[in-house]
Amino acid sequence: MTYRYSLDDLLVVLHKRAPAETDAVALHRRRVEHGLLSVGLKLHCLDDGGQFSSLVEGLGGPYVVDINAYRNARASLCLVLPPLGSARAAIHLLECIEQFIGSPLFGNPQIQMQVCSPGRLSPRRAALLAIGFYLGSDTLRRYSLAELETTFARNWHHPRGKRLVLYDADGDFDGAFDWWTGSGDHRRVIPQLPMSDRSDLLTGRGSRFDIENINLIATLLTHIEYDGYWKELGLEFEKSMLALLDRHLLAGLVDAHWVRTDDQASSDDEEFFAALQELMTYAFEEAVRIREKGSLWRRNWRDIPARSSCGILQEVQLLLRKYRDELITEALRIDQGERR
Repeated sequence: MTYRYSLDDLLVVLHKRAPAETDAVALHRRRVEHGLLSVGLKLHCLDDGGQFSSLVEGLGGPYVVDINAYRNARASLCLVLPPLGSARAAIHLLECIEQFIGSPLFGNPQIQMQVCSPGRLSPRRAALLAIGFYLGSDTLRRYSLAELETTFARNWHHPRGKRLVLYDADGDFDGAFDWWTGSGDHRRVIPQLPMSDRSDLLTGRGSRFDIENINLIATLLTHIEYDGYWKELGLEFEKSMLALLDRHLLAGLVDAHWVRTDDQASSDDEEFFAALQELMTYAFEEAVRIREKGSLWRRNWRDIPARSSCGILQEVQLLLRKYRDELITEALRIDQGERR
């Protein structure tokens, strides 16, 4: 990600209107929680961007955003935020920005969020990231292909197509975050990420739960790719997701090109969008069935009774809760053992 200011610069500006919240972000900005990946964010502003004018001026003027050639094709500006050590810190930073600009970022149809995760996922795991995010979200969305067009959709050097998942395009990379490796009781914490690339996901209008879920799924899948501490748990999650999709006759969606790669076979935007449309149709039809039965589609995993399920939407949310609980429980067990 490319930007012309530091996190310290941003926190100094935000501190003027959200001092307590900004201090909390500053305190935990590089703290990695439970071995989860660090989180970067981009905000694509689809209106005139006027609400960001005082923030941009405080950071040094328009040149701090003009440097970023990559953005949504309809965006007036793309604000790249420096990465933080956890999803919680990233959410708190967005809340500080909301307080500063006096305008909502979460759930705002004029703000397209992009969640950036370290590590380049394989195409099939990129598909699982996108599908898991979509089905596990607290917001049902209908995307058009035009919404997914960026200025790099047909870039000569870094073509990204119109996709939910995007690989990085040789921007700046901050790898100074803890990485967990080893297994079982033999965990090692390395103060540097073992990769220098990213897998990003365009959420459209985003929520706090989206950031948390993307961070969890990306962590589990990336630890498989890079032989991290959560590799075994990631393999279990991958198996569970594939089995869930198979039960709903959606396993074939994973073979579509959810991310544009150097392989020319992945260049067909319409082929990807057909898979996304099938997923959207299935999800919306299920939401209708739930309403017709008089059931409540609970909007996030914290609200779902442990033994409840109304189909794939809640099944995915429950699956994410299961693996989140297992990851946190194991991380706390290791921490407590090391403190003895």
